[in-house]
Amino acid sequence: MEFLAPILTVDFGLASLLALAGGFMFGFAGFGGGLIMTPLLAIIYWPTESVVIANAIPIFVAWTTFPAIRPHIRWQELGPLLLAAVFVTPIGAYFLLVGDPEFVRRIMGGVVLFAALSMIFGWTYKGPRNRLTSMVAGVAAGGANGYVGLGGPFISLYYLSAQASSQVQRANILLSMLLIGAMVIVPLAIGGAIGLDTVIRCAVLVIPYGAALWVGARVFRRTTDAIYRRVALVLLIAVGLSTSFL
Repeated sequence: MEFLAPILTVDFGLASLLALAGGFMFGFAGFGGGLIMTPLLAIIYWPTESVVIANAIPIFVAWTTFPAIRPHIRWQELGPLLLAAVFVTPIGAYFLLVGDPEFVRRIMGGVVLFAALSMIFGWTYKGPRNRLTSMVAGVAAGGANGYVGLGGPFISLYYLSAQASSQVQRANILLSMLLIGAMVIVPLAIGGAIGLDTVIRCAVLVIPYGAALWVGARVFRRTTDAIYRRVALVLLIAVGLSTSFL
């Protein structure tokens, strides 16, 4: 029973509900799961643990969607972004490990609010799209994901403004978040932020997250480009506003 102690709590029941919401959002939109889970998990648990859980679960679950998204991936944009994120993500993770937890929670709320405001006011990137701009997006996303586990808003703003179908946008966002999520797990593990309790919670939360992701992915297949953009942005706004005022 001691082994099950981390999951036999009210807090874990709340975390399971967040996993359902995050999994559906990630399966449907290819992003936003972390926006739902990370700030609220930081209230339930420690900020470092919330970042670990929100990034680790998709790594074990969302790869099942890779065969479907592979034909739509634009590697010419994805490659430079990920290369920049490799160098910046560990720096963000270091500041997460040594930072004040309350301050980190406030930064989480600020990032989510930024994401919400950018959607409300229709802020988009309208400049050139090349290797340099992809690397700048990777620096922003990697640094934010390492520090507060919320690199998704920067990646989604960059890709959603591209002249591409929703399949291409979703594929680039989803794969970027999976790989950047893996990048943040390694330095946090080296820094001692991943204990047995965290591993147990992640292992069990994979179940509701995976089930909700499966549902979300199938809802996406029956959705037009216009509805996809509208629903993804509305959900992002709702999550951003709700978590910023907690």
